[in-house]
Amino acid sequence: MGFFDFLKKKGPEELSFSKIGEWLDKQVADKKLNQRVANSKDVINSKILGVHRLLDELEKAGLRNENIPMKAKHMMEGHRKAYIHRLKRFLDEMEVPDDFSQIGFYAANFSESLTKLSEETQKNFFVLKEFLEEPLSKVIKGVKSIEDELVKLQSDIEREGIEVIKDAKIRLKQYQDDLKRKAMLEEEKISQSKEVDSLRERKSRLGVRLDELRQTKEYDDFKGLLENKKANEERLKQIEHELKVMFAELNRPLRKFKHSSLQEKVIDKYLLDPFGALEDDASLIILEVLAKMKQELDNLELSDSQFEKAQELIEKLNREFFMDKRMEIDRLKDLNKDYATRINHSVVALNIAETDTLIRGLGERVNEAERSLEEVSKVLEEINLDFLKQKVKERVKEVSPDIIIKDD
Repeated sequence: MGFFDFLKKKGPEELSFSKIGEWLDKQVADKKLNQRVANSKDVINSKILGVHRLLDELEKAGLRNENIPMKAKHMMEGHRKAYIHRLKRFLDEMEVPDDFSQIGFYAANFSESLTKLSEETQKNFFVLKEFLEEPLSKVIKGVKSIEDELVKLQSDIEREGIEVIKDAKIRLKQYQDDLKRKAMLEEEKISQSKEVDSLRERKSRLGVRLDELRQTKEYDDFKGLLENKKANEERLKQIEHELKVMFAELNRPLRKFKHSSLQEKVIDKYLLDPFGALEDDASLIILEVLAKMKQELDNLELSDSQFEKAQELIEKLNREFFMDKRMEIDRLKDLNKDYATRINHSVVALNIAETDTLIRGLGERVNEAERSLEEVSKVLEEINLDFLKQKVKERVKEVSPDIIIKDD
């Protein structure tokens, strides 16, 4: 060290960003604020003891004028006892915090509590003021001096720029929290990206498997069964429609004839559902009904066109017609029953159904995973560490304008 080194101008303080927390704590420690709080607490405790003595004096104080009615004396004593008891309890509950950062809140709360105490003891105060004004005034001044000491302590702390330091520490904590949160979210994003890729790959493999199943001979046979079954169902619908049209044409003559027929229930069934009625009519009773109705057509009060149409349909609806229809219906239903059994027992159909179900399930999981990934990405975009870091630096500069902050 040179002889004149002490004359060299000291350069501005340099501070690494990672050391800001320690630096802020040191700024607070150097101000020895907790020691100031301790000193002020000693003053306040002394004042509290002083007020207790003044309350004792108030309790023992004699009346300025003893020549007052006894009733008034008793009333005054009641108010004095209540007032002293309430103030002593208030003083005993006082507990000034040791931590300087809590003084502001405590001072505000104390003033609020004191206002409430004044309101609650207002009647006591005004009664005592008439009889014991001087000792009462000393008590009031003593309590007010406690509040003044708290306000002074709070003011001293505020002048030290503690609020700026506290704000800097809050912003630093926010930056550190968001830094950790960003790291966690980035790990989560990587994990979710892998999950999305894995699900997509599994879905793709199943899609390939599904295409392979649909190119097999077994699947072609299965499709053939479905097509044949569908064709038979369409033919059954055609037969049902054909029968409905025919019996709709015979609706009027059959309704008139059924009142004189012993087969009224059979007629009603054919009018309501000719297809189902034919399936149930194993003995083809309908042929007997139509034969007898043919003989009675002249007596059914039909128009000429209705008469002619009825004759034409009765001729067409002969045994051969009904037998052919019954045989075709039975044949088609038997075939479809066989097709349904083979379809339900198709291994390839079962494999396709299972694979398709898995693909749909994976599709839902992919969509859900993509939504979660999008949400994480959005949150990451909203975290602005540079902005938070700059705000921390600005607050530190308010504490020490010449300091140089270096990023780690």
